[in-house]
Amino acid sequence: MMFEIPKDRSRNSKLRWLAFAMSTIIVSTILIVFVGNQAFSSDNVHKDSLIGKVTTSPLNVTVSGYGKFVPSTQRGINALSGGHIVEVFKKPGSLVKQGQIILSLNNPKLERLMETSELALLEEQANQLRIKAESIQALDDQRSQIRLAKVRLALADAELVAHKKLKDNQVISTLDLHKAQVAWEQEDAILQMELSRLQTLKKTRKAIDDSGQYRLEKAIKQRELLVSEVEQLNVRASMDGMLTELSDGLDIGRHVDEGQAVGMIADLSSYYARINITASDAEYVSSGLIASIQFKGIEIFGQVSRVEPTVTNGSVEIDISFNTQLPAAVRPNIDVNARIEVADHENALVVNRPVGVIRPHREYSLFVLDESSEIFQLRRVRIGDIAGEKMQVLDGAYQGEQILMRVPKHLANASQIMVADIYE
Repeated sequence: MMFEIPKDRSRNSKLRWLAFAMSTIIVSTILIVFVGNQAFSSDNVHKDSLIGKVTTSPLNVTVSGYGKFVPSTQRGINALSGGHIVEVFKKPGSLVKQGQIILSLNNPKLERLMETSELALLEEQANQLRIKAESIQALDDQRSQIRLAKVRLALADAELVAHKKLKDNQVISTLDLHKAQVAWEQEDAILQMELSRLQTLKKTRKAIDDSGQYRLEKAIKQRELLVSEVEQLNVRASMDGMLTELSDGLDIGRHVDEGQAVGMIADLSSYYARINITASDAEYVSSGLIASIQFKGIEIFGQVSRVEPTVTNGSVEIDISFNTQLPAAVRPNIDVNARIEVADHENALVVNRPVGVIRPHREYSLFVLDESSEIFQLRRVRIGDIAGEKMQVLDGAYQGEQILMRVPKHLANASQIMVADIYE
């Protein structure tokens, strides 16, 4: 039997792996060189990114912002009477009708005061009846006294007439006639006094009646007020709409103070958009500008109706109103995005915005390619509106001219730049 000597397989394996590694390195080097040449030697790429050409084209300038839909009409809900919460009937988002109960309160002290006011009212009503009866009786008594005084005066008058006839016939003396005259004057004075007393009594009794009537009316008003306050323990909706807010902490058993705000109701028939824009953009926005609102994939158009004159935390608040019927999806406090059209130029000189050009309607020192197409000369260029990465050229550059978009750092202080230098 013959035995074969085994070959050295480990050496062959090492040689194959070495050959594979060398091949991989060579292929990678070729790819790097090829891609590098494509990436770094293409003049077109450099030119597209470093040079902008002035052309005539439309330019639509807009300002963006964000905000929410706000109902045009909103009313707060206040607890007109204080008490402890017994039940909460409605939650935010509920549709409510005017007069519908939102929550109910309990106030035993107020209810006891109402019961006391009812007793006070009954007492004043009885007192008023007593006063009226006393007035009638007093006036009747005084009128009786007047009637008696008139009778006595009539008798005295008859006696005086008789005495005068007797005196004329010399039956009685002058003294007797004088006595009859005095008696008549006395009865006449008594009648006048009783008549005067009647007038005074009428005024006195009227004052007493009025005073009693005032106390009665006060008791009636007091009771009506307490009845109203007890009724107001049911906090009701002030109008038709949606309950958009309820104050925090309105739990059963919690105390609510009189006059405390407990919620908000919104009228769902009309809205406006309240939008926040940056303070730098606000100087270009004015009332009457057209605006579009985007939400939930829907776009609607309106116009700016108000611009807040003050800046808060770097932003300005504006309102956008609508003249058309809004979609059914509109609801209070839905987040929206807004775009306000500041300007719309049909034929403007437009170029890409160079680095460093930030604010519109300014003059900037920009490098413009000269007629030789070899040197960028520093020139004062006045720009107008800016829309994203595009800007309007008003003066200093003309159609077809080319502007350097980005100045290399090593040439930042140069007054002119060779075209060849920007690709170094």
